[in-house]
Amino acid sequence: MAVSSVSSYSPMYDWVNKANSDTEALKSRIGYEDSTSSTKKTTSSSYSNSSAATSASSFLLNYKQSLTDLESASKKLQLSERNNVFAKYESAVAALSKAGSEDAKKAAQEKVNKAQEDIISAVKDFADKYNSTISFLESNSNRSAGAARQLESLKRSLPTENAMQKALGMSTDTTGKLQVSDEGLKKALNSGYDLAKDVLGGQYGIAQRTGSKVTSILDSSIDTVVGSKASSALTSNQNQSSAAGLDYSDFSSDSSSMSAYFTSFASFAKSGAYNLSNFYAVGMLMNTLA
Repeated sequence: MAVSSVSSYSPMYDWVNKANSDTEALKSRIGYEDSTSSTKKTTSSSYSNSSAATSASSFLLNYKQSLTDLESASKKLQLSERNNVFAKYESAVAALSKAGSEDAKKAAQEKVNKAQEDIISAVKDFADKYNSTISFLESNSNRSAGAARQLESLKRSLPTENAMQKALGMSTDTTGKLQVSDEGLKKALNSGYDLAKDVLGGQYGIAQRTGSKVTSILDSSIDTVVGSKASSALTSNQNQSSAAGLDYSDFSSDSSSMSAYFTSFASFAKSGAYNLSNFYAVGMLMNTLA
């Protein structure tokens, strides 16, 4: 019997086309989404969150460092702190008054001079940290209304120009930054030590007011600094990294303190790309298996 030509097998017998058609129909019925499309959406969303989180975390890390440095510099001048520079100076002065021989008096006087220089150095360090923090906040005040309010709050820590000049021989420039004159401060310490001490480190002094405000800022909600949107992005990315098997045991999800977030953000910022690549790999594998 003659065999019909291949052309006699019309498209109705094209099993490849039929199989493709049946596959598409099945996808439509079960709501199947192509894994490549799903991966692209996941990747796009994750990169968007990553960008916002990295920007916010970088800001927060620098912000925390600036505030922590200022807090530390403030404590050196606060009379409420045990090892403040004024206590050391007064201890040296007391030792000088008890010195008997000329050699003992000379050695004690050197310690007094050194202790006074330590006060001046501490004041200059405080001024540098204060000015640095103010500059940082000014350059980032547009991030949120909270950051702008904190900037103004820190500026109000300083007494009037006239009070600083009279009690400390210090002043502020046209931008509100502190200016310290070594000679002016030394003169103020020698001629009016008690007044200078109170204005700098007393209960309502510059260092006490500034330090208290800095501590309050570090203990405040993260949303007040970066805003709720950036905060959500940071939390989302942290959760994604944790889902990929990374250890964030120091992170407390229900904490309202900025301090509790910083360590986690630092870890994320340092290894974010690696974390995300693991997350994407797991996501793509899951899409493939699905």
